Amino acid sequence: MRVVVVSDTHGSVVAWQSIVKLVGKNNLFLHLGDVLYHGPRNPLPDGYDPKTLAEELKVFRIDFVRGNCDADVDIMVLGIPEIPKVAEQTFWDWKVLMVHGEDLDDEIGFAKKHGVDVLLRGHTHIPKIEKKSGIIVVNPGSPSIPKGGFPPTFSVLDFEENNLTVQILGLDGSEIMREVFKNEKG
Repeated sequence: MRVVVVSDTHGSVVAWQSIVKLVGKNNLFLHLGDVLYHGPRNPLPDGYDPKTLAEELKVFRIDFVRGNCDADVDIMVLGIPEIPKVAEQTFWDWKVLMVHGEDLDDEIGFAKKHGVDVLLRGHTHIPKIEKKSGIIVVNPGSPSIPKGGFPPTFSVLDFEENNLTVQILGLDGSEIMREVFKNEKG
């Protein structure tokens, strides 16, 4: 199963449209928070139009977690009853935990406490794929306000019964990072 993971769009409809152009509309999207508002510490991203972005997001199959810049009014505009701070998913036999991560000091301990194989986290705007202590940690970076010298990015996860392929992609379609992990449960 193909899953597109996005975080920290911060109201950029241009970033969202670039992602959709690359991956298409018929995917499950996971959004790791900071959806509409750019935040007081960030510059206005290119294509900042939170109202239009909210309308566009409504036509997609998206599971959200709440970020530190997501207010109650954002949730209302998105037309969702609520957005949890933490959510769990299962794809094949892979247990996945979604969190924005602004207060996540011990990501491995947090993931182990939840008994998951994969931790998806955002907030830093810096893409990352790594495996530590048996936990796969993925940060898709940010498609609107990238940091750490990286270009605008998002992630695609291809879950199979025995393998997980994780890609970090640039908005131009270039592959920034790629890792393949074997399911160690089987």
